[in-house]
Amino acid sequence: MSASLEALLQRWRAIFHRRRAVRWRGTWLENGYCADCRLCCGPQEEAEPFPMKLLPAQLGSHLEEDFYLLDATTACLDRRGCRSCTDTGCRLPRSRRPVACGLFPFVLNKNSLLLFARCPASFFTPLSHMELVGRDAARWLASLPREDRARIALDLPPATLADRYLNLHMRIPDDSTS
Repeated sequence: MSASLEALLQRWRAIFHRRRAVRWRGTWLENGYCADCRLCCGPQEEAEPFPMKLLPAQLGSHLEEDFYLLDATTACLDRRGCRSCTDTGCRLPRSRRPVACGLFPFVLNKNSLLLFARCPASFFTPLSHMELVGRDAARWLASLPREDRARIALDLPPATLADRYLNLHMRIPDDSTS
């Protein structure tokens, strides 16, 4: 285990004395670790910004107040973290948050669902439970129009996938009518 991963694990063990709820709630993931962790929405270690495409219904004049932007339709996380992250969590209503936030620690890469290995939910929640939650998330993603799924999907390089994500071998079925 790398030194940085070992340091994270020690930090989480000090914060999380018992397992927390991780469950799918219809259109978003309830992750009981988020409010006390903020690893994903805090300042990022990587030099490369993490892109989070927004759905057309989420676009509007509020974007520059809510997010650091890569372009007019893409929020990002970088060394500054997230503009909407507060000491008590996200200040945005769910409808304005990127889909990526509602899926985390699951990540849609191309047409597959992956699990971010460095999230405390990934460490402390049994993988069998995460797979069940992932299946619910995959069903919801499959219900989105094909264009929206293509818009929000990442295309991460193989080295990043191998280093940071668990492949759940979960493809998103194309059940949409678009």
